[in-house]
Amino acid sequence: MSLSDLRLEEVRRAWDAAGQGHVLAHAASLAPAERDALVAQLQTIDPFAATAAFARATAAPPAAAPREALAPLPDVPALAGHPERAAWRARGLAAVRAGEVAVLLLAGGQGSRLGFDGPKGCYDVGLPSRKSLFRLQGERLRKLEALAGAAKPVPWYVMTSAATDAATRAYFAREHYFGLRADQCFFFAQGALPAFDAAGKVLLETPSRVCVAPDGNGGVYGALAASGALADMERRGVAYVSQYCVDNALVKVGDPEFVGFAAAERADVACKVVRRVDAGERVGVVALRGGRPGVVEYSELDAADAARVDGAGALVFRDAHVCVNCFAVAFLARAAETLVDALPLHVARKAIAHYDGARVAAPAAPNGVKLERFIFDAFPHAARFRCLEGDRAADFAPVKNAPGNADSPDTARALAAHRAWLEAAGATVDGAGPVEVDAALSYDGEGLEAFAGVAVEAGLVQAEHARGAGGRLANLATSHDPSART
Repeated sequence: MSLSDLRLEEVRRAWDAAGQGHVLAHAASLAPAERDALVAQLQTIDPFAATAAFARATAAPPAAAPREALAPLPDVPALAGHPERAAWRARGLAAVRAGEVAVLLLAGGQGSRLGFDGPKGCYDVGLPSRKSLFRLQGERLRKLEALAGAAKPVPWYVMTSAATDAATRAYFAREHYFGLRADQCFFFAQGALPAFDAAGKVLLETPSRVCVAPDGNGGVYGALAASGALADMERRGVAYVSQYCVDNALVKVGDPEFVGFAAAERADVACKVVRRVDAGERVGVVALRGGRPGVVEYSELDAADAARVDGAGALVFRDAHVCVNCFAVAFLARAAETLVDALPLHVARKAIAHYDGARVAAPAAPNGVKLERFIFDAFPHAARFRCLEGDRAADFAPVKNAPGNADSPDTARALAAHRAWLEAAGATVDGAGPVEVDAALSYDGEGLEAFAGVAVEAGLVQAEHARGAGGRLANLATSHDPSART
């Protein structure tokens, strides 16, 4: 018996024993290369663990289990006007300067909901500079290093997925890492879990491949350890990891005020929240559940709680989790070692294209189950969890939906944070179009004193536009046609 046949029989025995032997039903009819590819894929999946994960995720909760009481998180300081704000910023910049800060980007998503074929980070939201999300964020990181006078580069850990990994790496290389060093960019892919039918059988994508899907952003804990990223952080002497999601067009990469707050509070996990716009906003809420801090998904928040207001008419559950967090490296190490298998698995019922024994079927209605872990499910395990309220207009511009909808490129461009920076510096901004202050000029509104008394037009504002104070300066106004993509 050949080595290939021996591997096939070994895999068949394991998958048969787990009750998933159907995945090899077509192995005899496959070409040798296809059969070897299927066996190689199946060797990367533990069928017993996968079957147990489905059972755990879909098990009905005990009938007698009481609903855990929800309460708003107490004592959430607001960044705006806080007397410690300058001290937090100074402490965060000092940590960046000392090489104690790393940035963690969750970038596994594709741009399909935006009508874009590629990693979402490569998407151009239509700002005057026509820069992609990746470039906007990379240039902000470069500016942060300059602001802090960093002695060494701030490492940027980029979590991709199987669908985006190769394209993301190629894009960073093609764009020369946005002026950063190649060796400060550490790419790693999140894990994947099989997709199942309603009865818990692993679905086939083709006769020679099973369906798999990313394991959710909560897969970051295990992926950091498995990829060597966590060991790399420890080798570099990183103490704080500033984490965000790729689709936030306004995110302050490595936010020194937030890092300084987390350090001052000695937090295992810190969460930067913004206020919900209304009771119906589809965003998770940071709250106490059963006395422990965590995030309640909007789908789990009943209508009465979602709409509850206090004596001043403000929403009681108002702290929106926008996936801007800061972790102590020690907590990430503990999570990777002890929490990965303890985190809940969430069920997503999806229409999953699959091989039905005769053809690849593409159902219109949900026919299967994908399992996900969420990054915030580790929060209740933090010994010290802290929360800071940011400014929605300055911190959060989600790019999730196609143009013409809420939380889309249109709404991201329309936000006025950069216009406010210039006006606060004493500039007059003419025109109703988007205003974009180049990252090389300012990180979050600092360094714009030369614009006092200067009239500028909406568009891309760069350093040369501050010259000739008192004159009217035309900015670089480029097409905002969203059909043009970086």
